[in-house]
Amino acid sequence: MQGYGETRAKAQEVDTPDPDERIRQLCEENRRLRKQIRQLKAAAAAKKKVEFSKLVFLGVSIVTIAITVFSCRMIWLTMDTSALAYLIPAVFAEMASATGFYYTKAKAENKIKLMAASGVQPEPSNFNEF
Repeated sequence: MQGYGETRAKAQEVDTPDPDERIRQLCEENRRLRKQIRQLKAAAAAKKKVEFSKLVFLGVSIVTIAITVFSCRMIWLTMDTSALAYLIPAVFAEMASATGFYYTKAKAENKIKLMAASGVQPEPSNFNEF
């Protein structure tokens, strides 16, 4: 009957490949990992294009702030508040519309990303509810 030490030594002899073969395997793995690191660095360095909806939302936000500041300045200078009755509600209605559409679009995009991560195929029927 063989002892535990003898059996283990024989198992290690069978499992342990030739040192040159092990070095070759490690070199291959090292090359593969270096290539993967280069790809990740290149992907991180690639400049992402800004989405058009974000540009529209940013533009509407800037216009809203500019018109509000301009209206406040003109009201201060002229002491006439008649601009507040028409100009400010119109600008903020546009801002509300842009915000609503932007968030609805972002919600749909996030739903697609989560479905893809879960392995579910996105279908038009998945986007009917608000």
